[in-house]
Amino acid sequence: MIGAFFDVVGTIYSSAFWRDIRDHHQEHKRNRFWTWAYLIWHMAGWPLNLAGLLSDRRWYDSWAQDMAWLFRGFTIEEGEELFQWVIEQRVKPNLRADVLEVLRDHQAQGHTVALVSGSPQQLLEAVASSLGIEHALGTALEVKDGRYTGSMTGPLSMNEGKVAVVEAWARQRNLDLDWSKSFAYGDGRGDIYLLERVGHPVAVYPDEVLKAVAEERGWQILGEREPRK
Repeated sequence: MIGAFFDVVGTIYSSAFWRDIRDHHQEHKRNRFWTWAYLIWHMAGWPLNLAGLLSDRRWYDSWAQDMAWLFRGFTIEEGEELFQWVIEQRVKPNLRADVLEVLRDHQAQGHTVALVSGSPQQLLEAVASSLGIEHALGTALEVKDGRYTGSMTGPLSMNEGKVAVVEAWARQRNLDLDWSKSFAYGDGRGDIYLLERVGHPVAVYPDEVLKAVAEERGWQILGEREPRK
């Protein structure tokens, strides 16, 4: 089996889910306490990251892990409504057409296409379904008594965790995954482990860290990220 594994935020989609959910909550006046807590807590780490006192990995991982706070108290049904709002209002208008074209080409060739991201599993599944993609591998939001608890469950699908979730997914389905013939697409430093695991890594609109690695290793680069203003 040949796999084609696509990161989502920054790769097939040019914005970020945390911003989308923040906008949803502001518009609908939902979870304002947890939204502000999430933003203040993580923005406070920015100067520490710039000063080298907080590693890039810990900072970026915390943004993904703690995104579960934004769902705290939502019922499953309310979560579905939120996911559809994000998809219709944010994701579909901001898809990268060139990357989606590559994804469709993999589907046409009969490759097994999957979204692989540190984003919430339930949101990824909704995005994948809306785009006609069969598989989505993320980090699951914890649910108790029909409501999201505000925590994640299971390993975070970032860095080497992305490789681990793909390997576990393939084992569970008895898929004979040929890593040497498979493809991976990602935009950031958290994608490097998965990119170096496959035979065909592609850096998509890469950040400065991934771009440097891609150039050093001779990986294909698709698109160029706009410089920060």
